[in-house]
Amino acid sequence: MADLGASPFTITATGSYSIPANVTSSGGGGGGGAYAKRLSIPVTPGNTYTFTVGTAQNATTFTGDSSVTVTAAGGSTATTRTGGNGGSVASSVGDSGLVFAGGNGGTADNVANRGGAGGGEGGCSTTTGNNGANSAGSLGGAGGTGCDGGNGGKGGNNNLGGAAGTIPGGGGGGAGGNNNTGGAGARGEMIVSYTVTLSNNSSNFFMLI
Repeated sequence: MADLGASPFTITATGSYSIPANVTSSGGGGGGGAYAKRLSIPVTPGNTYTFTVGTAQNATTFTGDSSVTVTAAGGSTATTRTGGNGGSVASSVGDSGLVFAGGNGGTADNVANRGGAGGGEGGCSTTTGNNGANSAGSLGGAGGTGCDGGNGGKGGNNNLGGAAGTIPGGGGGGAGGNNNTGGAGARGEMIVSYTVTLSNNSSNFFMLI
């Protein structure tokens, strides 16, 4: 267990953190397949909370007091040649207008000796992540990219493995040909930003974004 570091504080792996003194509310933003943000989540100074950072298909999530939660859903894996879906808005939890889906993976040709499709981009802070491109003959499709989500990995050319997605939440590229390995999807992350303001009665504000 550790104290939250100086604001803004990026959490890159699941762990438990103690809320600083004189902090009573928070908000949260998760990376992952989807993007989700809450402007305020109640917490108790000195208490310890678990921040869960998703890997592979798992969600990135945090729950404060009164069961107030922020969750960014993970994306799904591809099914044979059909690209996996990006983390969905429906499976995520955040403030209205501050939840965006991850991009879908592309689809590979249904014939032999073809490249793999590109992975979807992680959800962005203002829009849905971009989809990965389909394969084109023996060439792998490009990974989704274009906003501030993690980039999707490029699909492998025929007989080559796919590239890994980049942090946060980029989907891995599909493998080209047979008996090769697709790229790994990237983990999510949380960015914690807070301001402590003391008044005469020592009320305070703590924000995660």
